[in-house]
Amino acid sequence: MAGLPPLRNLRKTTVVVALVFFAFFVHRFVNFWMEDSSYQNFYGAELSPAQSVVCRDVVRGTPFGVDTVFEETTRLYFYSTISNAVSYSGDTLLHIWFWGTDTIQKVPCILKTEETRKGMDSRGQSQSTLSVCHTEIAPKLLKPGEWSVDLVAGRKLLSSKQFRIESDR
Repeated sequence: MAGLPPLRNLRKTTVVVALVFFAFFVHRFVNFWMEDSSYQNFYGAELSPAQSVVCRDVVRGTPFGVDTVFEETTRLYFYSTISNAVSYSGDTLLHIWFWGTDTIQKVPCILKTEETRKGMDSRGQSQSTLSVCHTEIAPKLLKPGEWSVDLVAGRKLLSSKQFRIESDR
């Protein structure tokens, strides 16, 4: 049975390559354990805290007439669903309506709890509760042009939608 060759026959480059290879595995092992804690912190965060739409009406708690182009005489609503409203409970939620770069109105968004959804959500939990809020803008405030509405909590932008108002004439 042939044994390992004596160490004096190993070349310096072989030793250096083996040392670099060993250092790589040590680095990967340490890196794996250090990153594991950051992944655990990441899984608790919501990637999409709010979903919003601009619509013509809210019927029985559901947006109706969702579009991106509206007429000037239409009363509009900004409807938002927020999946992790508990994390925003200390902040005042606002719907801010913009015409171009001009702020037209800021309206506080009062959260209402939507009925609990049955089934499985994306994280495997059996039920999820959504909070909803909606605000409206009167037709007399609407002007033709590019508009946007933002949902903000304190200084954090949760959602933004852009739409266009066209003249009736």
